[in-house]
Amino acid sequence: MLARLHTFSLLGIEALPVEVEVDVSACAIPKTILVGLPDAAVRESTHRVARAIVNSGFTRPHDRVVINLAPASSPRLKSAS
Repeated sequence: MLARLHTFSLLGIEALPVEVEVDVSACAIPKTILVGLPDAAVRESTHRVARAIVNSGFTRPHDRVVINLAPASSPRLKSAS
């Protein structure tokens, strides 16, 4: 695992805790995978984040990046978009 952080997601005006784990592993084709997040709008944000990294002058990893959001079953993750 590359990193683990604790953050919050908003559900109305309530802040609910979310744990984020990021892992980078070697892969033939670079890809970013979101795990534990059923909302399609948030899944599409991986493309915007990748472009923001490049446009900020950084190099995107040429590996597989897996982002795990926990707990996945919580309704708050659907409202995080």
